[in-house]
Amino acid sequence: MPASSWCKTMPAKKATVFESIDANYASLSKTQRRIADFLRKNYDQAVFMTAGKLAEKLATSESTVVRFATAIGYNGYPHLQQNLRDSIKTILTTRQKIATQLEPESFEGSLRLSFLRDISDVRTTFEHLDMSMIHDIAHGIRQANHVYLLGMRSSKVLVDYLDFYLSFLHENVIPFHHGVADHFDQIINLEPGDVVIVVSFPRYAAITIDLAQIIQAQGNPIYAITDSPEAPINQYADKSIYATYSIDSFIDSHVAPMALINALITAVAYDNLEAADQKFKRLEEIWLKHGVYI
Repeated sequence: MPASSWCKTMPAKKATVFESIDANYASLSKTQRRIADFLRKNYDQAVFMTAGKLAEKLATSESTVVRFATAIGYNGYPHLQQNLRDSIKTILTTRQKIATQLEPESFEGSLRLSFLRDISDVRTTFEHLDMSMIHDIAHGIRQANHVYLLGMRSSKVLVDYLDFYLSFLHENVIPFHHGVADHFDQIINLEPGDVVIVVSFPRYAAITIDLAQIIQAQGNPIYAITDSPEAPINQYADKSIYATYSIDSFIDSHVAPMALINALITAVAYDNLEAADQKFKRLEEIWLKHGVYI
């Protein structure tokens, strides 16, 4: 069967977008290959991007993005995007990610790659850090009556970390409970003057976005901690800060997001350094009195 005829039937056969890219990569133009490479590496972002947004991200035209979609066998960009969603569900199981990570030549090489990936993520996060945005969010946190924390799945780990340290600096920090029903119950307790910090990293939990939409409709400010301007939470966030997030590992590496959270906690402390200093002095006295630490 001719290659062109085979490509047109690929989506009907439920081949993944990545397989379609591989099958057609040699015949793509230089610009189309850049689009293909972006989809391969940043599929968690691309799945939420319009053709226009993707074109803007890659400094090309929307028509080029559309032509790329047809070049790999789809009836336009929306058709490709839908199949990209299905492709991610199909291939990104933990087991398959583990299999991918077994490819390095040695055990030591795998560990070294893991460290280098995290170091690179932290460096990139720092290089693109928006200091003024962190300051604005920290000030908003200090001024809020209550600070609610929302994050699901692996992002819940980051919420727990933020809750532990932010509670030293703000007397009313409230993490959303883990049960889905509890989340909706808690939303009705939000009052004017309360803010919500939403932590959302790939793979983005759908319930987080649903809850953010409701919170925004109530008028409470949302501060997002996420991985990119294209992350779905940004359509509901008032302010956002970003941490680089590697997606080429079978585990969710939170090294860079945690570094960003450390920076935010530091900024909250410095927003009223004298008050923070006094609070930690009192805490040290309590910890010493009750033998909290060895």
